[in-house]
Amino acid sequence: MTKSGFMNRGVYISSAAGSQRLARFATLLHALVVRDVTSRYRRSSLGMWWAFLQPLILMILFNMLRGFVNIPSDGLPYVLFSYSALVPWTFFTNAVSACGPSIITNAEVIKKIALPREVFPLAAVAATLFDFAMSGVVLAAMMVWYKVAVGWVLLWLLPLIALTTVTAFAVGILLAGLGTFRKDFIFATPFLTQAWLFVTPVIYPLSTVPEQWRSIYMLNPMVGIIEGFRNVLLKASSPPWEPLGMAVLMTAVLLAISWPVFRKLSGYFADVL
Repeated sequence: MTKSGFMNRGVYISSAAGSQRLARFATLLHALVVRDVTSRYRRSSLGMWWAFLQPLILMILFNMLRGFVNIPSDGLPYVLFSYSALVPWTFFTNAVSACGPSIITNAEVIKKIALPREVFPLAAVAATLFDFAMSGVVLAAMMVWYKVAVGWVLLWLLPLIALTTVTAFAVGILLAGLGTFRKDFIFATPFLTQAWLFVTPVIYPLSTVPEQWRSIYMLNPMVGIIEGFRNVLLKASSPPWEPLGMAVLMTAVLLAISWPVFRKLSGYFADVL
């Protein structure tokens, strides 16, 4: 066999091995997601209704708060204004919270089997997409009730959902890695997300943020994501380019920091679990 033949064969073998690893990763990811979704509501009286209730209860609380404080809503019904932001926001916070303990809860598997550790926080994020879809059904029904006009801009939902997923994963794997060594990071996650809510335009619109602070404010990647969902769903327009561009940039920065940190720490997971 010629030298080029050996090289081609080597490339083929390497490609086949890579495809097999990817297939095994996808199979494991699917199994973990199914396990997480099915076990989440086990022994719960309300079951999957919790997926509807969480953003719905927050929406009711925000509407009650609006009775005491004048909160603008860009001319939109405040029920829709708040709920359209709460659906992606709840997905983000639930995904981040699920990522934190994902390594610890899979300790027995990690100690016995050599596999990519990223699969566990990734499965935690993917499993929360089920809740996101359920709460999205309620949002769609509300949009029909309020006769919200929709159009081709709904195609923006897929990239916005993908960006929200990547942002949650970027934050989640950092918490998962650090939380494996110090549970304080896991315990602090609810406080982190609660504080994050108030610097994200969920309760109020971006237009209320003073102009001189807006460039700093948009360093929060969830600003562009939330504004993007509102524009697409309620205003029949594309996401605002500047906040969306900043969201993509900051998500890339977060991922560039958190993933190497997670990879570095993952080499010691089996020792500390």
